[in-house]
Amino acid sequence: MKNVKIITRADDAGSSRSANNAIARAINVGFIKNVSLMAPGEFIDEAAALFADNKNICFGLHATLNAEWDRVKWKPLTNLDTDSGLVDENGYFWPVTAIFKETKPRVETVLREYDAQLDMLTKLGFAVNYVDSHMFAEYFIEGLPEAKREWANKKGLLHHMDYTNGAKGAHLEENLLNLGKFFSNLPDGQYLYVVHPALYSEEMLETGTAEMPGCEVARVRSLEAEVVADPEMLKFMLENGVSVIRYDEAEKV
Repeated sequence: MKNVKIITRADDAGSSRSANNAIARAINVGFIKNVSLMAPGEFIDEAAALFADNKNICFGLHATLNAEWDRVKWKPLTNLDTDSGLVDENGYFWPVTAIFKETKPRVETVLREYDAQLDMLTKLGFAVNYVDSHMFAEYFIEGLPEAKREWANKKGLLHHMDYTNGAKGAHLEENLLNLGKFFSNLPDGQYLYVVHPALYSEEMLETGTAEMPGCEVARVRSLEAEVVADPEMLKFMLENGVSVIRYDEAEKV
């Protein structure tokens, strides 16, 4: 019998109602075991109402320092101006993380924002167990990777980079459409699988960029939502030696 363990994680909870509802469906089916929470998202309170009290889920801070879409934006939870290097002239996070090479935010400023984001999630009733990263902003800010790990240790949070053995090819659409079979064909071991499920909606059509329009974001994310909420797919996985696990059940790699 195979022994494949998948850390199944849904990102961007709180960013939209479409994401919240799709993640809630996947949670109820049992496929998603870890949910990464975007504290600056406009709908984080609605995410809390949907699933903060679910004891089967391992929740994480999806540490957010950018807002990538052209029309949908969010702001930091701390009071920042353009001198901080984290926001534009309108107070919104910059769209791309690479800009931090130019704006050079101070590590102390970022850690205060992390504190505010974690505090908000805790006040909303989430038991936060790990921290990950929205678009890996820390790798464009000198000293932040080390400081973030130290910050996580002080807060008693698992650090996502200790569990990053991804399943190569899992995000190709042909494998997504046969996800249960794809996972069952992996060699024995532990893998991380991250998705961004969202329902197809006008809300998701408003996202996107010039390079990836909202209609494509909505299509891909709604396809992910359909797959990860399929009980037959999960049943097939479990019958073929593939289990889904939480970060706090996983081994460091």
